[in-house]
Amino acid sequence: MSKIKTILKGGVLAAFLTVIVAAPTFAATPCPTGTDVGGEFSGLVISNTQPSTDYPVKCSGATIEVNGTKYNIYGKDSATCAKAASLSTNPDACEARGLNETIQLIINLIIFAIGLIAVIMVILGGIQYSTSQGDSGKVKKAKDTIMYGIIGLVVAILAFAIVNFVLSSVL
Repeated sequence: MSKIKTILKGGVLAAFLTVIVAAPTFAATPCPTGTDVGGEFSGLVISNTQPSTDYPVKCSGATIEVNGTKYNIYGKDSATCAKAASLSTNPDACEARGLNETIQLIINLIIFAIGLIAVIMVILGGIQYSTSQGDSGKVKKAKDTIMYGIIGLVVAILAFAIVNFVLSSVL
């Protein structure tokens, strides 16, 4: 029963750490200024001065606010500027993640949390081993903790490799 409680505590800790680590990752980041916006808005640049001869057209009536500053939107041609109206009315559009990117990020964060817990378990096992004072029961418990921590670390590394291989093959 105590092993089940330990596993549940580890799971709760892993979920908590994942949320803590993931929260800043999902925070909105502003559209890039001075360089190509990219994604579905490729061919557009947000700037207050004409960025280069590659973006000669100032998209008429299209402005965007980034961090409290208003910028003009420049495009490669008038067809590209047609997308600028959509970007200026919805400035969060360049920040959107695809479903696959979001799933990959969540899976990677969970695997990271599992790997972190495994490393902590190895360290705790080492401390238990050092403080066992030759007691065979404590030594066995410490060796088991180290072994399970190493197995967990190997599983986390393999899971990370497999998930990234599969997602890169699918995407």
